[in-house]
Amino acid sequence: MIIDLNAVKRSGKTETSFFFEYNADIEIALPGAELMPPVKVQGTAYITGGNSAELEGEVVFTVKGACTRCLAETEKTFSADFNEVFGEDGYRIVNGKIDLSKMVDDIIIMNTPVAFLCKDDCKGLCPTCGKNLNDGECKCNN
Repeated sequence: MIIDLNAVKRSGKTETSFFFEYNADIEIALPGAELMPPVKVQGTAYITGGNSAELEGEVVFTVKGACTRCLAETEKTFSADFNEVFGEDGYRIVNGKIDLSKMVDDIIIMNTPVAFLCKDDCKGLCPTCGKNLNDGECKCNN
């Protein structure tokens, strides 16, 4: 996921749109869940100075795994908007090129939920008999 700012400058432009599909090689902090490829990244890069650029756009990624409450197999897609400055503090521009990999990995990590639920109102499992309470009440007198 490389954006060549030198090529953008040579074309006489100060901005360029981009779209990438990315197979991120990161572990997410949800036990029993995994990041499903591909991660989709789209946006616009604006050249803001000699060696700086502002990027804005969206990262879309899918997580598959067990619901935190009821353990049902779940797959959800998340999206996160970004607006980042490259070339100053933080993400760097190297030889006129921007590598989006680190930024996208950071966005995925920061936007992966702490609790991964099959649905917002998941009732979970009965702590006594283990019945999935989304399927109905159990007979435990709890």
